[in-house]
Amino acid sequence: MITFRAMTTEEFPAYCDYFVVDYADEITANYGYLPEKSHAIALKSLNEDLPQNLSTPDHVLLCIELNEAETIGYLWYKFFDNGETVFILDFIIFEAFRRAGHGQVALIALEKYLLESGVGQIKLRVAYHNKRALRLYEKIGFNITGYNMVKTLERS
Repeated sequence: MITFRAMTTEEFPAYCDYFVVDYADEITANYGYLPEKSHAIALKSLNEDLPQNLSTPDHVLLCIELNEAETIGYLWYKFFDNGETVFILDFIIFEAFRRAGHGQVALIALEKYLLESGVGQIKLRVAYHNKRALRLYEKIGFNITGYNMVKTLERS
């Protein structure tokens, strides 16, 4: 059984460490930046998005648990539109727990919870190279609404 619980202040530093590395890897893959630059961008983004850590208004950071005993991932979302819309900023199922349906079950549980809380829409962004995540989101009913694009300019 998949459940959610609020991330604790003791868990938050480990989450930040994970997030910066994971997001920096995504930035490097998507934009071709050197790892050092990607790391700096990821760290800056985290600090700007969560200036009050776990107490940042409108942000929710959760631990995803299996059988209320083992943390198998993280979920971070933010409320918009007076609480009517949620934007998922980070969703991860740890590698050891992937390909067992936990991601799908977690997202469906989140949908049910948010719907009961008055939220009418969930938004998110998927990295182009993350085909596994794209398939999961499409499978449970997310629609593609656009594409992010970039062109790196080269000096002659």
